[in-house]
Amino acid sequence: MRLPPISFFLFGEHKNISLFLIFRDRHIFKHTDSDNFLLYKNSTFYDFLILNHLKQHSSVIGHMFRQAHEMDSIYENSGFILSTVASSEKPSRFNDNSTEEQEREVTSPKWIKVLLIVLGFSLVFALGGLCALWMLYNQKLADFELLNNQHIMISKQLSAQEINGTILIRELEECKSNYTRVREHFQLHDVMKKEYFILTARYNTLRKWLSFYDAKSCNLSVDGWIACRGKLYLFSSDKLNWSSSRDVCVSKGADLVTITSQSEQDFLVSKIKETHWIGLNDLETEGHWVWVNNQTLSETGVQFWFREGPREPDNWKNQDPSGENCASLGDENGNFQSWFDASCKKQKKFICEKKY
Repeated sequence: MRLPPISFFLFGEHKNISLFLIFRDRHIFKHTDSDNFLLYKNSTFYDFLILNHLKQHSSVIGHMFRQAHEMDSIYENSGFILSTVASSEKPSRFNDNSTEEQEREVTSPKWIKVLLIVLGFSLVFALGGLCALWMLYNQKLADFELLNNQHIMISKQLSAQEINGTILIRELEECKSNYTRVREHFQLHDVMKKEYFILTARYNTLRKWLSFYDAKSCNLSVDGWIACRGKLYLFSSDKLNWSSSRDVCVSKGADLVTITSQSEQDFLVSKIKETHWIGLNDLETEGHWVWVNNQTLSETGVQFWFREGPREPDNWKNQDPSGENCASLGDENGNFQSWFDASCKKQKKFICEKKY
């Protein structure tokens, strides 16, 4: 079967219509026994086919091929006319193409300019956006570094506070332990205080009993000497000055009495009815009172100077220019419970003392 250079075939079934646009030089279709249509390509050959449902419409296509074969002679006769028409249409198409190309050449620079302007503005906006983003990035980076530094500083402070907290907790534990010990000591102190009051009461009771016993026991006399608490006391009936009184005591293997306790003071006071010399003087150094055994008042720990009137010792010099440098138990006014300084030249009774 031979076809002209351009052939149009329209065939259809129901509402579906298929169009064949064929450019050919030679045979296009070949009918086979299997009712399949095969496409051959010989020589230079271009075709554009839009085929729908080939196998379903094979009978229609076969019918069209038969019509095409019958019309082959008609197409051969009309080939010249078609070629003439085709040649006459070429200049008009060329003219149309040239006009379109001119219009395209005129309009294309405008579009290029517009595109360039749009592209330029886009680049400007893009650069501005990039600059803004760069500035924002730098600002955020600076803020981040600042926050990071603050975080590091706060972390260090927190670590220091944790260390201080640990130290404070240890100190608190030590304080609690110390408080517990102090509270135990206070409790022990209260117990000891109660025991002290109990012991003090017992001591006072015992002292009263001992005083009563001593009063009875100190009444024992041996050759004129009164024994009391491991000592012997001699109360003279003669009156001598202080130096002579001491000499008499020494001649008896004794010395003037040395008072070292309240009980001894009370015992001696209970035995006298007038003033007596005792072994206390400041003959060597005025104001520095010493016992005959060289003990000072601070060493014996007791002193019973008169304090109710003019304070003793007063070293009165009206009767003796050398002053009052010897001590006596009691005075001429009947104050027998205190010590008085007196002139060593005065005549007084005296008390001798020795151990047995």
